[in-house]
Amino acid sequence: MIDGRPDLGPHGMGGEFGHIIVRPGGTPCGCGLNGCLAQYASAGAVAARYAAVTGTAVTGARDVVARLIAGDPIAARVWDEAIDALADALLTAAALFDPGRVVVGGGLAEAGDVLMVPLAEALTAKATFHALPELATAELGDLAGCLGAGLSAWDLVP
Repeated sequence: MIDGRPDLGPHGMGGEFGHIIVRPGGTPCGCGLNGCLAQYASAGAVAARYAAVTGTAVTGARDVVARLIAGDPIAARVWDEAIDALADALLTAAALFDPGRVVVGGGLAEAGDVLMVPLAEALTAKATFHALPELATAELGDLAGCLGAGLSAWDLVP
């Protein structure tokens, strides 16, 4: 955001943090790369990883969070891996952009403090020279992307 407006760059592709490579050579992504953040720290990725490790189907990241809270060690491991990958991506953003605030949205952000507290701890533990940004959850929750896309489309209407 610059002056309260999204700045997606001259090609309109800026802000694709889900495609920052956080695990080189890692899990293949639909974008054609391997190791993208979206393959480790998205709601779908967390659910898929848990199902792959346990052989137990879950309906989404909410199920994994519920199992985490109930003490499931595999859910804890999958969740910790997601937080670690997200912290790596946010440290990259901190090094490149020095943001004052990072707003975390999407399905994972709906976990609230279950995500944000360990994420802040991971950032603090990993940071060296980085000035860490304030972390906040998207007020619009998982709908933020859809509403933002709609508003962007509206801005194009003459």
